[in-house]
Amino acid sequence: MNLVYKQMQAIVLLLVVSQAFAQGERADLSSECVDDYVQGFDYFPEKAQLDHALGFQLTYHLNYKVLAIQPPLSAMEGFADVMVLVQCGTPAPPLEGEIANATVITVPARSIGSNDDLALNRARTLGAADRIVAVGGGGIYATDIRQRWESGTAVAIGESFHGQPDYEKLLAVAPDVLFLSSASLARAESLHRARSLGLPAVPSMSWMEPTALGQAEWLQVVAALLNEESRANTILAAIKDRYRELSSLAQAQTSTPLVVWLDPATQRGQWVVPESNWLATIIADAGGRTPWMNSQGAATRIVTTEQILGLSGNVSALVTATVSMSDPRTLGGLVALPAIRDSRLFDVHRRSRPEHNAYDWYESAVIEADKVLEDFIALLHPDLLPGHKFRHLRSILGETEGSESLQ
Repeated sequence: MNLVYKQMQAIVLLLVVSQAFAQGERADLSSECVDDYVQGFDYFPEKAQLDHALGFQLTYHLNYKVLAIQPPLSAMEGFADVMVLVQCGTPAPPLEGEIANATVITVPARSIGSNDDLALNRARTLGAADRIVAVGGGGIYATDIRQRWESGTAVAIGESFHGQPDYEKLLAVAPDVLFLSSASLARAESLHRARSLGLPAVPSMSWMEPTALGQAEWLQVVAALLNEESRANTILAAIKDRYRELSSLAQAQTSTPLVVWLDPATQRGQWVVPESNWLATIIADAGGRTPWMNSQGAATRIVTTEQILGLSGNVSALVTATVSMSDPRTLGGLVALPAIRDSRLFDVHRRSRPEHNAYDWYESAVIEADKVLEDFIALLHPDLLPGHKFRHLRSILGETEGSESLQ
């Protein structure tokens, strides 16, 4: 009798374990719910591998994940957000302790909305462009995402720099997850407003990362909402390996050309330059240097034309993300710089569709950190990458293709 009972127990246990493995396999897919929840089974066998990101943490708890976002910048001091991502078809945990005030979101998300082009492109990178139902507007470089907007498959909810999104349109399409650009504490208010309306909003804040690889790892924030961590791990591993290989080559160089990255500030004669953000660090990783880099400083700072002119002939190149700076009239007193006279002013918009006001720099650059690094190494140390074809950088003062290096 005892033998029969033990055999029955073994059969039942085998069935439970088999069912659990089947459920786990389905739950790991990006479009499935769990039909029969098995307590104690790990529904997320693939975990995000994070090495560089400072602005978010992702932990796993069998059938749910905890996504915690806290910016590492003083400008966002006081902002902290916790989300509990629960596998569809399984129970949410009690909201107590560290997750007492968390927002609960069901995963995997089958539809996506965002007013941040970076988040949209991350979804696209993970093979989920066909899930996008809301975009900021029509200024989209990625053809497949733009076509969704043109066909009406994805509605326009307002670009992130316009402030609050169009909540009426969002409520109509009801995305499973809504990524909202949060470039300041004031902009973060849209996050709370969206949630108060029942929209599962997630802050998109990769801009605050001080390194290029830290920014790239925000791919895992989107992946966590899609249950696509495995795919993200594969993509990011290749990017990180190539980035480290390239950086090692550049760091071995004896020269460190001085690069001024600048964009016009609101007041004429003033410029926004990087201090501790990812632009300063990627130039350093490319074997260059920026004049106001300070790893303990703010992300950016304001300098005057006079301060830049004071650098004079030491400036090897100037780089900008501002499209209008191809017009010399926007340069003001900077035209006196030898670097400007020698046509060593570059922007990052080689991949652009001006007729749509669409620039790939704002979509793919923060993901493909290795390709951005390649461009800067080819600019500063062209002998390291002979024959390199620039992906983002281009001369904007009349130079021809092939002249875009400093040697």
